[in-house]
Amino acid sequence: MIMNVPHKLRVMNKSLVLNIVREHGRISRAQIASKTNLTRASVSQIVNDLLEDNVIYEAGTENSALGRKGIGLEFNRSYGYTLGVDLGGTKISLGLFDFNGDIMEKETFPTYEVDNSNEFIHLLGNSLLKFMRKHKVADEKLLAIGIASPGIIDYKNGIVVEGSPNLPEWDSLNLSKEIEKIFDVPTFVENDVRSALIGEFWKGKCQGVKSAVLLSLGTGVGSALLIDGHIIRGAGNGAGEVGYFLFNREQLNQDWGKEGCLESLISGSGLPKQYDKRRQMEQSKSNTSPSDGNKDPKSNHEQVTAKQIFQMAKEGEPIAEELVDEFIDYLCLTILNLIVTVNPEKIVLTGGLSRSADVFLEKVKEKVNRHTFTQHAVDLEVSNLFDDAALSGIAILSLNSLLPDINFMQDIKIR
Repeated sequence: MIMNVPHKLRVMNKSLVLNIVREHGRISRAQIASKTNLTRASVSQIVNDLLEDNVIYEAGTENSALGRKGIGLEFNRSYGYTLGVDLGGTKISLGLFDFNGDIMEKETFPTYEVDNSNEFIHLLGNSLLKFMRKHKVADEKLLAIGIASPGIIDYKNGIVVEGSPNLPEWDSLNLSKEIEKIFDVPTFVENDVRSALIGEFWKGKCQGVKSAVLLSLGTGVGSALLIDGHIIRGAGNGAGEVGYFLFNREQLNQDWGKEGCLESLISGSGLPKQYDKRRQMEQSKSNTSPSDGNKDPKSNHEQVTAKQIFQMAKEGEPIAEELVDEFIDYLCLTILNLIVTVNPEKIVLTGGLSRSADVFLEKVKEKVNRHTFTQHAVDLEVSNLFDDAALSGIAILSLNSLLPDINFMQDIKIR
């Protein structure tokens, strides 16, 4: 008696063949049979199904080990597209990704200046539609939308639980539902730093590792963790909120509010405030105004930027040097605490302040290494993707959630 192959096994074999075609590039049916140990008849049936689904296509011929030519098969990158969105307090980036998770087009523009989330979402919908039309993406080709947003995100339900103060009415917002009303395609929402970490595993500095931390030093401070191949979100989706780190007893008695202690000390928003505070103290002591020869590039009423503080430190400006020294120490404390807590293989720095790493990175490495045991040794690097990491991460997360049978990242659990 001939028994039918169980449905689950057929699905698994179909997934196996599809992944081999995607990972290998052009490949013949005979080569697939050799790699999978499936019969040629089984491979032929599965390939016919995949061809009918249009997720693979026939592309020329491929030489076989026997010298005969077989019809080559390739993964159909144009099967459908995903839109990635990276929401920031000052800018928004849009990305168009093919079926293989590779970016095709990108666009960046200033964040909308509006007072409520309804108007913001309406403008975002219009921007996405214009972006699709500009790059000739047909409605039926859009598979999913992924949105990387600051704040604490309930990824499973697409809800912004606690959002950024730089985005309007961004608390308790079912963002995926609102976008799905406009586009009628699955929409996935994730924290922006966590999305960026996934992007680093997909295309950046974390490829090939199983445990890593992405430490974002931007307008705010945050981190994302992938440990033993699993993204760590935490019970309340708040894992990695290192901007709230405290370092001494006195800090317990201060009200840090939404900004957080560490964030007020080493972020792109905190450093300028610290600089202004200390400059005013110096002026109060001397009871004088800055002279024309002062290296401070800003007037007494205009706040310097974190980038300018790093530059002034390089030039020897005393207040800037003092702040950068403290920045280095607090950053080292943060990294050392992360190392002994989660024992990562690699820590990657990203965000606007990491672009000034030439000022501080070697000093940070020296101090971290001085206090690190052999079993806690870690590679400390700066991202090469920066803003593109979150876009790539949210796109591949969306594809992975929509199509779990496709192995976009081997042995990494991002959902």
